[in-house]
Amino acid sequence: MRLLVLHAPEDQVVDISEAARIYRAARHPKSFVALAGANHLLTRRTDAAYAARVIAAWSSLYVA
Repeated sequence: MRLLVLHAPEDQVVDISEAARIYRAARHPKSFVALAGANHLLTRRTDAAYAARVIAAWSSLYVA
């Protein structure tokens, strides 16, 4: 199973320690992306667009 964890370190809904716990428990292949400055719901268009590009690029490695 492949895993991509995205988390905004300043997230007020889910603490960064939860993302770290998930990441540590997972086996490879796995990736972690910090969404600096973003909020939990990615309400800023630029944050949402960045997350979408990262997800698309990462998933393109695994989708035929």
